[in-house]
Amino acid sequence: MEKIPFQSDVNKTTENMKKKFFVTLIVIFMAIPSILVLALAWTGFFSNTELVEKKMGPYFMVYEDHKGAYKGTADIMDNIYYQLLEEDNIETFKGFGIYFDNPKETAEEELRSLAGCIVETADTAKVKALGNKYKIMEIPERRYVTAEIRNRGQLSIFAGIVKVYPSIEKYMKEKNYPAVPAMEIYDHNKTIIYLFEIKE
Repeated sequence: MEKIPFQSDVNKTTENMKKKFFVTLIVIFMAIPSILVLALAWTGFFSNTELVEKKMGPYFMVYEDHKGAYKGTADIMDNIYYQLLEEDNIETFKGFGIYFDNPKETAEEELRSLAGCIVETADTAKVKALGNKYKIMEIPERRYVTAEIRNRGQLSIFAGIVKVYPSIEKYMKEKNYPAVPAMEIYDHNKTIIYLFEIKE
């Protein structure tokens, strides 16, 4: 004969399920900080930011102007990369952005920047031969304050904002270097290089 559970048994089972559920939630919430710390460590967030003064360049760039939130420059880099590759059979390996305004002092819709791709030396003649199809800019070798971190996607962008930029800003003030636009070079998911030109 099948045993019919008493209401007390049903209540106990329900209570046990609730306890297991809450224990699982507690374990998950306790694990989140550890996961976040590991993710930040993976980006190099906890590594010391080494600032170096050195000459870099020259750079031959295909670019577009941008006005508005700086996050919009990522789409510009992608669009130019694929246009060069698919229409002109020119592959690039580095994207870049130049950011003229401080987001702390300028309204988001007024932020000025430009972004695009750095063309390899062997392909510069091909790009020039295309005439006015692209906006082109050449930056000669210059001396910069530089820093470099691993490129791990959005977490690395975050690390740059909260760690690299304040370090460079402090360093340049200590050296009495004037404020200049920030330049970032993205080396195909390997590194992000930050460059601030030294103008004495």
